[in-house]
Amino acid sequence: MKKSLLSITFLLIATLNYSQNSKIKFGIQAGLNYSNFRGYEIPVQIKPLYSESPAFAFLGGLNFEYQIKEKLSLKLELNYERKSQKGDNKFFIPGIVDYTKGYNFTSNKNYDYLVLPIMLKYSFSNKNSFYINGGPFIGYLLKSTFTNDLKLKDGLNNDSFETTNLNNKTDFGLSIGLGKTIEINEKNTFFIEIRENLGLTNTSKNTVWGNGEAKTNSLNLIIGYSLN
Repeated sequence: MKKSLLSITFLLIATLNYSQNSKIKFGIQAGLNYSNFRGYEIPVQIKPLYSESPAFAFLGGLNFEYQIKEKLSLKLELNYERKSQKGDNKFFIPGIVDYTKGYNFTSNKNYDYLVLPIMLKYSFSNKNSFYINGGPFIGYLLKSTFTNDLKLKDGLNNDSFETTNLNNKTDFGLSIGLGKTIEINEKNTFFIEIRENLGLTNTSKNTVWGNGEAKTNSLNLIIGYSLN
């Protein structure tokens, strides 16, 4: 899988040699990623001590677009994307004479993916400036880590650790987006897009709370540049 995704990267770069074809565009993009995991519920007895919420991260990559018809095109991308989730934690340490000391801290699950979306893009405004696109994506997990901001004087620390081996390498799902292109001239175009990515596979190798599944879910704000 990893070799296949790297091969696609070289394919996108190779399109530089064919930029004279007006049906072909290639470019770069970057943006923010707002993500979490779904498919399970935290047990009721755990909720007073632990809760989860979406977290911001980043993405960046390459894009390739082939014009099929005037308003319809095929778009491939190869993105490096971090998907994160924040956890709010609370725990107590018993003390002398029933004195209990409480601690609050934040933890983060970070998953670094190489993601390949394959989408059909349809432009629906008069000047083809507004568009929608959608299609499947496949992701390959490069690395995952667990971090926290626990900084105490009681022998506790904020060491992070890698969790890559606890997760499945492949993620698969569907993407749908709404965007606008801004044409600078015949060859140079900027675009901005909001995209929803819905993972359909279980990312965890281990048992998830309530025999559920840990599926990815992310919302992207993407700004990019295309050249034809």
